[in-house]
Amino acid sequence: MRPMITGLVVLTTAVTAIAGLTACASTTESAENSATPASPTPQPATSQPGQDAPFTQIRLRIGATEATARLYDNATARDFASLLPVTITLHDLGGREKAAPLPRELTDGQDQSSYRAGQLGYWAPSNDLAIYYREDGFTIPDPGIVMIGEIDTGLDAITDADDTDTLTITAA
Repeated sequence: MRPMITGLVVLTTAVTAIAGLTACASTTESAENSATPASPTPQPATSQPGQDAPFTQIRLRIGATEATARLYDNATARDFASLLPVTITLHDLGGREKAAPLPRELTDGQDQSSYRAGQLGYWAPSNDLAIYYREDGFTIPDPGIVMIGEIDTGLDAITDADDTDTLTITAA
């Protein structure tokens, strides 16, 4: 009789332990399921740096014609803005961009090898401002170019500029 009681006690203890563990798991799952859902993790931005951030409006004037643009919110663009107003003499480069040397070196930033028509870039090796007016599949060589802004209106004023035209850039 004693072995049967011992066996019954062991069985009861095992069932109780299993039931307790199951209850704990159910309570934990219920608590997890009833908890307030966590807020979603913010996703990184996929747009051009500075496009959705605060920006500086600028005016680009060649004679009586004018273009407007906005500078991206990056260190190189902010350093460029500190030069304003600035007057530079443009020259055509490759039938795709107008370029001109700036009066001083700018803070370098995130270089890239591609561009879009209407973008303004900074070419650090020669401290040039580049304004792209035509896309032709050209890949910008190393070290790449830092994009600092883009034309909003009046890109034709830049496209039509001669190699001897001066461009005056001011804050809008």
